[in-house]
Amino acid sequence: MDKAKRLCGTYAGVALAAALLPGISVRGEAPQVMAVVIGGAIFVILNQLIYSYPHDIRRAPALMLLILGAIGVVQDTLVWLVVSWAGGKLGGGLHVDGFVAALLGGLIVRAVVLLALATTTAKERQSASDASS
Repeated sequence: MDKAKRLCGTYAGVALAAALLPGISVRGEAPQVMAVVIGGAIFVILNQLIYSYPHDIRRAPALMLLILGAIGVVQDTLVWLVVSWAGGKLGGGLHVDGFVAALLGGLIVRAVVLLALATTTAKERQSASDASS
């Protein structure tokens, strides 16, 4: 379930950052949706290769969340720069104007993913209540 939450959170974070930040824009003739899908795919692939999320976010100590969050923001900032580079090589996609835009985009993506991981579904609440009974 966490993998699906990370996937949805990543795509939502990329879309939100692209919509909110003036430093992240669509370059070339690619439609905005396609640019976000390609950017999100790069995020998902690189975040699967470099896993920096707590196993259980609701039970993780605050210091661990802070350290993994800081590492994740740095990772996502660098991934934004890779997304911008790949968009230039592909002739279209998301373009990041500079490091500050990449840093803010990294903050947004990491926050959305961590919020997605912290949410519980009805199935998770039911299994937790069954386990405690």
